[in-house]
Amino acid sequence: MHPTLLLLLLVTCLLLLHLRGRVSADCEPATCGNLTLRYPFWLGSGNQTLSPCGHPAFEVWCNDDGGSVASLKGSSIHVLGVDYANNSFVCSHTRIASGDDGVCSTDFNMSVSIALSPFTISPRNRALCFLSKCDGSAPSGPGFVNATSNCSAPIYAYLGGTYYWDRPPAIATGRCEYSYIPVLGREAAAMTAANYRRLLKDGFLMEWEAAGVGDCAACNASGGQCQYNNTVAAFRCLCPDESPSSHADFKLCC
Repeated sequence: MHPTLLLLLLVTCLLLLHLRGRVSADCEPATCGNLTLRYPFWLGSGNQTLSPCGHPAFEVWCNDDGGSVASLKGSSIHVLGVDYANNSFVCSHTRIASGDDGVCSTDFNMSVSIALSPFTISPRNRALCFLSKCDGSAPSGPGFVNATSNCSAPIYAYLGGTYYWDRPPAIATGRCEYSYIPVLGREAAAMTAANYRRLLKDGFLMEWEAAGVGDCAACNASGGQCQYNNTVAAFRCLCPDESPSSHADFKLCC
C-alpha cells in the first residue's frame, strides 16, 4: 500500500476512535446510589446534566442528599432497581412506602397518581387492599388483618390476587371503603396481609414497551450509542463518525 494511503487510513482510524470516545462520554451510564442508569433512562435536569441520550419519559433525578435516591423526573415515584433485559423496573410511591403514615394515606388510586405513558403497572404484581371507614363494623373472614397502627381510624389489610389497575379485587368489603395498591408478586408469594409494611416498602413492578425506545441492543452491537432524538420524537443510533447534533433517522452503524 502506498505510504500516503497508509497514513491517511491511520489518521482516519484515529479520528474514528476519538469520535467513538466522545460519543461514549456523552452517553456513558450514570449512577445514583447503587442504581446504574443507562438508555432509555438518563440523569436529567434535576442534576443540571442535560443528556441527549434518554427518552424524555425516562428522565431520572438523583436527590441532593447524598445522591442516593432516584426518582422519575423528581416525582414521588422512586426507582429502586431496573431490569433492562425484561424492560421493567421496581419502584415505590413516596406517599405509601414509608411506615405507618403510608398505611394511613392509601386512600388514593395508584394508577392515576402515575404518568403511565409509556409505562404500565405490571400484572405480575399482586393487589394489597386496605379497607377503611367501615361504619362501625370490621371485615371478617380469613385473610383480613388489622393495620390501624397509628392511624386515626381503623384500617384493615387484605392481600388479593393479580393486580389490575382498572379492576378492583373481588373481596367482601362489607360497609367499608377500600383502595388497592400493587406490590411485588415475588415477595407476596411468601407473605400474607400481615406483612403489609414490608410489601409497601419493597415497592411494585412497572414495565415499558421496547418498541417505544428503539432497538438499543442492535445499535450497541453495531458500534453505536443509543439516543433519543427529541426533534423527531424517535430513537436514533449515534455512530462514531456522527456529531451528537445530527438529526439522522435510525440506522445501524457499519
